[in-house]
Amino acid sequence: MLSPLFESMIHNNMSLIADEPGDDTAMVLKEADIFTDAEESEEPKFKLDLNDKDLILEELEDLMGYVRIGKVKVLQLDKNNLGDEGVHVLAQSPCLFKLKSLSLGYNKITDRGAMALAESPHYKRLKTLYLQWNHIGWEGIKALADSEIMAGVEILYLKGNPLGPRGAEALSQGAGMVNLKELYLAKTRLGIEGLKYLCQGDTLSKVTLLSLAHNGLNDEAAEILAGCKALSNLTTLDMYGSHLSDKAKDTIKASPHLQQLKALQVDW
Repeated sequence: MLSPLFESMIHNNMSLIADEPGDDTAMVLKEADIFTDAEESEEPKFKLDLNDKDLILEELEDLMGYVRIGKVKVLQLDKNNLGDEGVHVLAQSPCLFKLKSLSLGYNKITDRGAMALAESPHYKRLKTLYLQWNHIGWEGIKALADSEIMAGVEILYLKGNPLGPRGAEALSQGAGMVNLKELYLAKTRLGIEGLKYLCQGDTLSKVTLLSLAHNGLNDEAAEILAGCKALSNLTTLDMYGSHLSDKAKDTIKASPHLQQLKALQVDW
């Protein structure tokens, strides 16, 4: 049961995600009417921002029983030290089956937590998943990459996790990674070997934004990227913190497989 103080915090941190008005919008709706419509809608229309709230496990469990949790479209839980136990609570909660965006950055999540999330039957509507700055390695990423919950995910944020080359290999071979459009892999210890793995398979085939910043990459990386046939839809490539010569940059720009590339982000 929610304490009055905790329920008040939830209420104060829940906001309505407004729909974009169409060209035919001719009347002004009252705020009360908008909230009423959102409450009665079958689709979730609220964002719940509980970042950095020092949540304890019991509060997270209580949150899953909150009467309006099924109306939440975007759930932000960064910086709460939830750990694997917290992810397990979320993974076992059917009330979140309509969730579209889940953010769990800075929560000390390991492979075990990633596996619990991957095995959940309740997250098949997810479009965005933020797992930045946790402790997820190749085994956790492999579980996610092969999971059904990833089938609809378009944005995957993994910055700061120790994936290494084997994690990149797992991503490239993941059966569930079929609709990724933005993939953030900065500071994930890929190295050249990991980049080679990443450019195999079909995981990158729909990706339009790829972040590879601060992964110990050099001019050899440019050759690998230039030869990657899977990057035909890429428009933005983040290579900050890489040691690329002007020749390497030109190699990327001249690639026949990177004709859609509009932004190559590198250090000056």
